[in-house]
Amino acid sequence: MEIPDPPLKTPLYPKLDYYQKPPKDPNSKKTRIGWLALFFSCLVNFGSYFCYDNPQALQTSLYQTMNLDDIKFNALYSVYSFPNIILPFFGGYIIDRIGVRIGLISLSALLIIGQGIVTYGVSAKNFPLMVIGRAIFGLGGETLTVAQSAITAKYFIGKEIAFAMGMTISVARLGSSLNSLLSPRLFEWTGKLYMPFLLGGALCVFSCLMGLILCFLDKRTETKELQFLNPLNKIEIVHLKDLKQFNKLFYLLVANCFFIYGAFFALNNNLNKIMVTRFGFSQVNAGNYIPIVYVAAALITPLFGLLTDYYGRKVLLMLLSSLVFLACHLVMAFLSDTTDEGRVNYGIIGVLVGIGLFYASYAAVFWPCVALVVKRIVIGTSYGIITSFQNLVLTGLPFAVAAVQTKTEDFHGGYFWTEIMLAGIVGVGVLITLWMFVEDRRKAGVLNKPSEKEWTTVEGGGSEDSQV
Repeated sequence: MEIPDPPLKTPLYPKLDYYQKPPKDPNSKKTRIGWLALFFSCLVNFGSYFCYDNPQALQTSLYQTMNLDDIKFNALYSVYSFPNIILPFFGGYIIDRIGVRIGLISLSALLIIGQGIVTYGVSAKNFPLMVIGRAIFGLGGETLTVAQSAITAKYFIGKEIAFAMGMTISVARLGSSLNSLLSPRLFEWTGKLYMPFLLGGALCVFSCLMGLILCFLDKRTETKELQFLNPLNKIEIVHLKDLKQFNKLFYLLVANCFFIYGAFFALNNNLNKIMVTRFGFSQVNAGNYIPIVYVAAALITPLFGLLTDYYGRKVLLMLLSSLVFLACHLVMAFLSDTTDEGRVNYGIIGVLVGIGLFYASYAAVFWPCVALVVKRIVIGTSYGIITSFQNLVLTGLPFAVAAVQTKTEDFHGGYFWTEIMLAGIVGVGVLITLWMFVEDRRKAGVLNKPSEKEWTTVEGGGSEDSQV
């Protein structure tokens, strides 16, 4: 049975609400096509996440083989993030204008090219070539996440959006886990440092193929299935003037991401070397335990997403998870170093479990919150803005970490004051989360409501007096 277009109240479409609920169809609330699209969407970033943490898993070997120091090593992460200070904003804008399908495939191709250059740079022991490759890889990596988030929200907004986005994060983080486990071993087995990077390139090709299938699926079904899920899809054209309509909750989310995610990735980028330097692990053995963070996220993130879809309390969960993360930084700072040869301080494993619980719960609710405080017309742009600010801190913070470590390396390997600095950054994020909690309660509490009730709230733009 063909579903008619929604009726028009006037010759022109009326002003769209932020949370205008799509018309219900008893057979399409949980369409098979939506879940199939989610399956392929989950695999779009698998290769990207594997490659992003290639340097971390091989940090000690890169220092020895390519004569890197702390500044050069952290530059591999900063150069990834630097172009993404600006690019994801325009990438999100372009995705809203031209659609996620073209953007998704183009960005996947950039990942393959960039990782190929990095691999050749490692093989030739050419650090500048590695930097160029990481920059090209970064051009695709972050904006690809914007495209993935936009296409996921397209199918699940107003339903199980937190669960769906939790699944995409979970599967992507399995790529990070595979990197931590496999990359040190692959180098040990082959004696060739470029082999783990080559494997990452192959996984990027695999993810690109999954993206092609997702785009084919989306193209084939958009005129029918998405009539239910997004009946106003045909007129959702973004304009720069729409940027004025972002509210205070959105900007608080931007600030929260800036501090919390900044501290997470600054720690994660150096985690292997911290475990080797301070706690007596070998590079391979550290790689065995670092996946605790990602496996916890992979297993628990969808559960937290599902719970908040049905019971709400997203901001409260963000606050609790941020406090856990703050405690993890402080415990790691004051944990005793291992000074005896052959001894390992396994107390760090408890910290890794805590970081995994933080990341699982925080990621499950943060990204869905973005889609709940902006109009659907600018979802891609909103994810782009947040990704831009995330990369702003990820460009500068690695150099700050390297500088602190270099100046204090005689005390706990330089990582004690690094952890104190990161704990302070998380503390600022906790204060911003408290502000979000207060602001959300003042503005109808959309972020603390279950998903079905979120869509009955017009806090962001449906009611003139509800504007922030």
